[in-house]
Amino acid sequence: MPDPLPAAAPRPAHADHPSPGDAAAGGLGDAVAPGASRVRRVVRRIDAGFRDDGPGGDPYDAAGTFVLGVALLAVGVVAVWSFPPFVEPANRWWHVLPLAVGCLMLLVKRRRTALALVGGLVALLADIAIGGSLSVLLVLWELLFACGLYGSRRLRRVVNIAVTVLVAAAAVATGEYFRDVKGFVLGGIQAAAIIATPLWWAANVRQKTNLADLAAQRADLEAQRASDLERIAELGQHEAVRAERAAMARDLHDVIASHLSAIAIHSGAALASPPDAAKDRAALELVRSSSITSLEEMRAMILLLRSDLPRDGASTVHDAAGGTVLAGEAVAAPARLAGMDDVIASARTQGITVEVEDPDDVRSVHLPSALDQAAHRIVQEALTNAAKHAPGARVRVVLGLDEAPDPVLTVEVTSTQTARPGPLAPSLSARTGLLTMRERAEALGGTFRAGPTGAGDSWTVRAELPLGRSCTEVSGPTSPAPDPEDPPGAPA
Repeated sequence: MPDPLPAAAPRPAHADHPSPGDAAAGGLGDAVAPGASRVRRVVRRIDAGFRDDGPGGDPYDAAGTFVLGVALLAVGVVAVWSFPPFVEPANRWWHVLPLAVGCLMLLVKRRRTALALVGGLVALLADIAIGGSLSVLLVLWELLFACGLYGSRRLRRVVNIAVTVLVAAAAVATGEYFRDVKGFVLGGIQAAAIIATPLWWAANVRQKTNLADLAAQRADLEAQRASDLERIAELGQHEAVRAERAAMARDLHDVIASHLSAIAIHSGAALASPPDAAKDRAALELVRSSSITSLEEMRAMILLLRSDLPRDGASTVHDAAGGTVLAGEAVAAPARLAGMDDVIASARTQGITVEVEDPDDVRSVHLPSALDQAAHRIVQEALTNAAKHAPGARVRVVLGLDEAPDPVLTVEVTSTQTARPGPLAPSLSARTGLLTMRERAEALGGTFRAGPTGAGDSWTVRAELPLGRSCTEVSGPTSPAPDPEDPPGAPA
């Protein structure tokens, strides 16, 4: 069987009957502590109510004013007016009635300011009728202050006029009573101190409050302005990055893609033909030449991207050997129309026939760097597209200068359509050639058009690039002077 439960330990005889000392220390302490805590909470609540400047503090202000008024009545501060009362009360406690009415008006001084002021004036007149007291005068001061602080502009104007009239009337009445200028002045000063001071004080508080609100609004506007400036800076940075990426994309497409297309065309033609040592070697030489040119262009672009120089700057960076390796835009796109023969020769090796018409000898004219490079790239891309999409086509390149009404450089490339399929698969084309040509032309304020012409058996690319009025003197074939924007070694 299990062991029986252990017996409970014996309790001391005095456990059920605490001593008087224990009761005083324990029981009384337990009884007093909750009450003291409750009193502290009430005191804190009342203190918070008196400190509240909002509508939640109005009941506490009314109660405080009533308690203070009763205290003044208790000490006998009554009959404050010099003229006899209309009704003689049995005792001074009759003044509690107008005091209570005035304190009730304090509860609506924010929401119904005009009504509270009228009710306070009625209470004041009733108090004056039985002799007057300082208690109700305190209520009037509080209502006048509320009128000056919370009342509408129209109400404040009416009250200010009324107070001015009362002060003037009090001054005149006092002067007539004493028959002395001194009485007139003292009467006016006393009346102003009694009924005008609350309005002046309220106007001062309202002005400071308005200034604080204006300062807060100004701080918010400054913060919003700082936020807007930061946003504008971010947008500007984003736009700069986007423009730089677009420029990189154009350079990659116009420079690298054309050489890679030539490599693909030559290698594809060699693989599609029967083995021939001479033709295969010639194809390999062309592939190697295009590869070296691509590497040189790629190296120039990498140096540009790793530098802090602007793309259109004229500054140069020298390598360890003392050679020039970077010169602004010239490194990213160093070609000019004067060096177009290399582009034409490369296009001819890809199986197309190229004819160049330059009646105005544009290639020997000294053109602005940006315009010269853009024209060269447009011709290069148009020839590359002809080699990719119309193998064996006949291409005619026409360069011209039109001076009427403004000098314009025209670049027109027309290629015949062929039925032969292109050497490259459609998936290998970025399909951005026309876009980059249009961007280059429009970036200089020019126009660009591309599409089928004639009976649909040819394709024409035409760009018109304005030279600007400052370039009218370069329309003829003259010996070009060194361009200060050109880096050393760049073609003229």
